Amino acid sequence: MKFEMSKTWWMVLQAMRQVWFVASLYCVAAIMTALLGIMADPLIPESLQDIIGRGAVNSLLTIIASSMLSVLVFSLNTLVQASTAAASNATPRAVGTLLQDRIAQSALSTFLGAFIFSLVGLIALNTSLYGGGGRMILFLVTIAVIVLIVVTLVRWINYLGHLGQVTKTISQVESASCPSMEHYRRAPYLHARPQEGPIPHGVLMIEHDQIGYLRFIDVPALDQIADRLEANIHVFERPGAFVTPGRHIAGLDLKEGSDAIDDETRDALREAFTIGDARSYDQDPLYGLTVLSQIAMRALSPGINDPGTAIDVIGNLVRIMASGKKAEADVHHGRVFIPAIETDDFFDAAFTGISRDGADKVEVGLRLQHAFESLSLLPFAGYGEHARGYSAQALERARKMLDFENDIKRLEASARKGRLLP
Repeated sequence: MKFEMSKTWWMVLQAMRQVWFVASLYCVAAIMTALLGIMADPLIPESLQDIIGRGAVNSLLTIIASSMLSVLVFSLNTLVQASTAAASNATPRAVGTLLQDRIAQSALSTFLGAFIFSLVGLIALNTSLYGGGGRMILFLVTIAVIVLIVVTLVRWINYLGHLGQVTKTISQVESASCPSMEHYRRAPYLHARPQEGPIPHGVLMIEHDQIGYLRFIDVPALDQIADRLEANIHVFERPGAFVTPGRHIAGLDLKEGSDAIDDETRDALREAFTIGDARSYDQDPLYGLTVLSQIAMRALSPGINDPGTAIDVIGNLVRIMASGKKAEADVHHGRVFIPAIETDDFFDAAFTGISRDGADKVEVGLRLQHAFESLSLLPFAGYGEHARGYSAQALERARKMLDFENDIKRLEASARKGRLLP
């Protein structure tokens, strides 16, 4: 059985993606390294203890402390400006991927860690905690820290040229979306059973007491509750849905003779559904398609009027929808039933907005027809049918918006060439 992510591990993963987590690790490592010199002082031979003078280490640490604070403030200001640019030029939904970028996190964490390291080292030096051996160890580690700072600065300066640009933002969203789609191909029902047919009559309805987007479903926890109750759990909403009190998220099909559960069990069921202010990529393969589609629609707006970006996004959408390989549904939780994501949902999230806002631009329409042709050839259920259907919709929108007859003929010829029209 493959490892399945529980809610605890998912929350740990969310924390690991934040800037503060990586920065904290660097800070702890910096403090431990600085204190190592004190503990290792007796192990250094006396003949080597006087090689490094106290003033040399003190000067280096002072330079690092003063310079890293300035660099850190500058980097934070740059990241804020890049986030603002990504929100205004692309979409606010893309800012999260920017803040989770590993290069940006590594740069900020290295600068903060070097600053903390230098402060701890200066405090230890000025309180006479270091002997000659400790100063030597601190000097060697300080040289290593300087090398790390230089390498990080070079990478960071090179990276700043792309940070916040629309093309970089699109690439970051695609990088976050493809793993989500690949996971969906491997486990379309999150290793539970598919919900086929109507919900059994008389199920005990469960609603959540919070308002927000469903971000994560802890299917193993639901299965444990179902086993304990000897019942089946029917999940009504998939991650990405907006839930409120009064909107049922699950139904509990209890064994014969049972018609109620205690408050503790009801709370445990709710706890398996994580609600938040924003959607998450992990179990929601539609989210990345939606974010990219919004970027394309922003580019097609009259205020920006950048059809080239929309054309690029269409290519990213095709790559995401083609990600992963279809696999047999591996059921690990036989008492939990989860609804499918319909093929139409993928096409709607990706292409409806673009085909509407780009209907008056023949170059966008041609790229859409090429995309539908590519998707129709993929071996995923329903792709061929929906590719032809959305191709026809895009053509119909274009016929109503385009005035030049030759442009319409070009679109129709492209669709026929891709075997999307009869």
